[in-house]
Amino acid sequence: MEKSSVVSFNKANVYCGRSPKKYGGMAYFTKHTFKAEDIVMHGFGKIIDHQTKHISVQIKPNKHYIPTKWTGRYWNHSCEPNCFVRTRLDGFPDMVALKDMKEGEEIKYSYFMTEYSWSLRAHEKRIPCLCGAKKCFKKILSFSQLTDKQKNNLKKKKLISSYLYNA
Repeated sequence: MEKSSVVSFNKANVYCGRSPKKYGGMAYFTKHTFKAEDIVMHGFGKIIDHQTKHISVQIKPNKHYIPTKWTGRYWNHSCEPNCFVRTRLDGFPDMVALKDMKEGEEIKYSYFMTEYSWSLRAHEKRIPCLCGAKKCFKKILSFSQLTDKQKNNLKKKKLISSYLYNA
């Protein structure tokens, strides 16, 4: 998939704005309704061999990508997400509706759906989770920090990046 088609698809489905959550950063919001299993956004970007302090998204062991404004830069974390990740054939993630979504909903997924572990310099390793979910873990977890039961549940429901099925 080419960047131009990713950007066109994403611009048709979402808009950027400031999140009303405590973290107050930028976020994506739906432009229309989505049914569960609908693709909401496509991810895409420059592939690198390491995790950055804050922006990269992991797609394989030792492979991350750097998203731009219209390719996933503002995908925010929530301990109770409304989206999940499905890996495309080109290795990049799609953000898929976990449930029916209304127009104007903030797009949120759990970072443990893509990130195996946090590097020493990752911001997520040091900052508390501010997602505001009723069942918030109070910290932003990576896949490796989940219990075996949580990992197996994610695998069973197919909610994670494809490379994590072997983790």
